[in-house]
Parts: sequence; structure tokens; C-alpha cells
Amino acid sequence: LTEFPAARGSAAAAALPASANCGENLVLILDYGSQYTHLITRRVRQLGVLSLCVSSTVPLASLEALRPRTSILSGGPHSVWAMGAPAFPEGFLDFAASAGAHVLGICYGMQLLVQSLGGAIEPGEWQEYGKMDVEVTAPSSALYGEADAVKRQMVWMSHGDEVVRLPEGFEVVARSVQGSIAAIENREKRFYGLQYHPEVTHSPQGMETLCHFLFDVCGIKADWKMQDVLDEEIWTIQSMVGPDEHVTCALSGGVDSTVAATLVHKAIGDRLHCVFVDNGLLSDLPVTCVDASEQFLSNLKGIEDPEQKRKIIGLEFIAVFDGFAH
Repeated sequence: LTEFPAARGSAAAAALPASANCGENLVLILDYGSQYTHLITRRVRQLGVLSLCVSSTVPLASLEALRPRTSILSGGPHSVWAMGAPAFPEGFLDFAASAGAHVLGICYGMQLLVQSLGGAIEPGEWQEYGKMDVEVTAPSSALYGEADAVKRQMVWMSHGDEVVRLPEGFEVVARSVQGSIAAIENREKRFYGLQYHPEVTHSPQGMETLCHFLFDVCGIKADWKMQDVLDEEIWTIQSMVGPDEHVTCALSGGVDSTVAATLVHKAIGDRLHCVFVDNGLLSDLPVTCVDASEQFLSNLKGIEDPEQKRKIIGLEFIAVFDGFAH
């Protein structure tokens, strides 16, 4: 996942891959500290849409340079009333409105959206945590569609504060069974909010809601795949390394250096020279090296899904270790 550090001007945007600057089909995830922020980014990518996770402190100029079609505001552990609570980049809502961009606030993101536009947030009479049923109350809505949405849905809540008064132009389209506002929208301004977390598996219809929002409401096309990032990184490396130049890589064996070395090797082949430094700190340990390469590669043959690969590698590692131990 792409981290987007706070930076001045548009320098941070310039540091991103060119494919990030795709405007029409780019979804920005503004990070407000939720444990699920990167999961939102991942869910959007699973739908074939490029998403970038960015800090909520990033300057507006950097966001403007990216020209996002849609921005999703993550949840977070804060109360909007807390001292120093995270806010929008200055001018963000005006930028989104003038650019015709869609904004979806999730949990804290929805409450921040409401408060910033003149609504009211108060401590909830019933704090809602965990699984909760919500009722879609609007006969038709942008978030849930006309008639296809399940009218009563189980979702995952995690909030103590709640919306008690909406900003002008918003309507409630779903409520929890306890009566608190669960979903809101202002179609004219393209602002939307979900008090629950649609990105987690505990919200069974959550991905359906995200699909409808991204494709039917925002009009985004599912034209992105992870291979695009790989191809671009390889091209970037090839453009940096001359046709006769060689690269020396300090290879520690950790994830970062191994991934970097793999990318460079794909780009320039045998002109990469990896160096592993034996510092002697492991020399006193009784280490047995088990060569299970054929076993692993055989089980991974033909598998393309990264998550499936991860599970196969994990299970095979346990099997090899168990076989050695017994």
C-alpha cells in the first residue's frame, strides 16, 4: 500500500508513481488513524480500482495535484470534540465540491464531515460497538440504490459519539435498530457518510455497498490491476539504470531488501549483484538449513493470487518444520 507522507506543496504528489495521477479513476483514502484504514485501501483495489492511502495532514496542494475522482475518509479512535482531533486539510471540502469529486466518510470520517458542514455530534445515548443491525429507511438512495439493497443489514459499528443534527441538504438513509443515524447523503454536493465499517467482513453487505458507491454513484471504472504498478516500477528502474550499468544491492534477507532486489532483477537481470553480509552474530547458534525449495515451488506453481500464495507458504513452512521436528 502506498503511504503518502505530509509534505509541502506538491512535492509529495511528485514522489508518487505516474499511474497515481489518473484523476478520473483514483480513490484517495484519507487516514484518520483507524485500524481498518489500509483495509479500505485494499478493498478498493480488490475491486480493480487504484486507491492510495494518504495522511489526513497532507497539504491541499498535493491532493489537488492528484485530481481524485473520489475521497474516502477513514474512521479513527478520536472524538471530533477532542483537543487536537484530526481535521480536513484546509480547504479540502471546497476543493472537493468545486472539482465535482465524491466524498464518503466512514465512522469518524462521517462525523467529521457532519461537524465541518454545520451539523452536530454528541456522545451517544447508547454507544454502539460490534455487530449491529441497521435499517435502510430511504425508498431510494445513492448509497443503497433503488430496490436491490437488503433493507435490514448486519454491520460492524465502533463509535461512542453520534450524529444528532444533519447539515443542510443531507438526509438520513439508514438507522441502527437503536435509532442512531447509520447512513447519510447529500446527492447535490456528492457528500455521503456511513457510521459503520463496510470494509470489514462483519458487514456482509458492505462490499456490495462500496461497489454500488464506486461504480454506480461515482462512475469509476475497474481498469486497474497490481501488475500496472509492477510494470511501472520496472520501467522506472530501467530509466534510472543505464544499459551498461550495474547495481549492487545490500541484501539483508528481510522483506524490504528482498522485494527491492527482486524488482531490480526483473528490470536489469544479471547486472544486479546482491551482497549478503555475514556479521558473525549468528555463528554461535546451532542452525540447520533445510532445503525445501522444490517442495515450496511445486505447491506454488500456477498460483497467482497473493493471499492464496501467503497461505500456501505459511502452511508449507509449518509442514516442513513439523517434519524436521519429528
